[in-house]
Amino acid sequence: MSEKIILERKGKVAWITLNYPEKLNCMGFEMLEALDEALKIVEGKKEIQALVIRGAGDRAFSTGADLKEYVSLDKDQSERWIRYGNEIFNTLETLTIPTVALINGYAVGGGLELALCCDFRLGTKSAILASPELQHGWLPGWGGMTRLRRLIGEARAKEVVMLNEKIQAADAEHMGLLTRILTEGAEDRELDAFIEHLVSLKPAALNLAKKALMDEGRTTRGRDIDFDVLALQL
Repeated sequence: MSEKIILERKGKVAWITLNYPEKLNCMGFEMLEALDEALKIVEGKKEIQALVIRGAGDRAFSTGADLKEYVSLDKDQSERWIRYGNEIFNTLETLTIPTVALINGYAVGGGLELALCCDFRLGTKSAILASPELQHGWLPGWGGMTRLRRLIGEARAKEVVMLNEKIQAADAEHMGLLTRILTEGAEDRELDAFIEHLVSLKPAALNLAKKALMDEGRTTRGRDIDFDVLALQL
């Protein structure tokens, strides 16, 4: 597995760290492939009862796609990038165990899309969320628009996607993008308590609840993808 993804297990909890802090944990093919591998490992371990995804460093969860790599792709490679990202994010969304995104700093673009695949999003006071894709001339390509609309409604989703504004933690919590904000100075303790509560519940009951709360056919399955628009910059 690439060093850009760190997979650890602590008791019944798996931790995936996006490990590219010098580039704010942006995602290229190398990281996507390692994330895919890590999720398949987690999926295959029955003893794991929860998953936490976080970004390395103190500046970002993830700033999304590695733009330098993405703009160098030809149309076929760009299409593969988008389809592959959707497959991975759908896998994350449909894991039977509860999933938590720990957002410290920036979660923008594909980073926000990744966080939206998780059942819960816990943010620090420094969390900043945004969907800046339209500024580059393309659309969120990894299912973000569908998940946003489902999570916060059409009107709010339009604000996030079409206005491209940076959303501070308090506003993100108010909109429903963040499940809760961790108390400054007590982030680790509150995160541990949140996870301990999840793993204290019966896994079978959690699995059934998650399935019941998800609409049939909930995963995006590429419905947000517009390859012509996404390839405008090529």
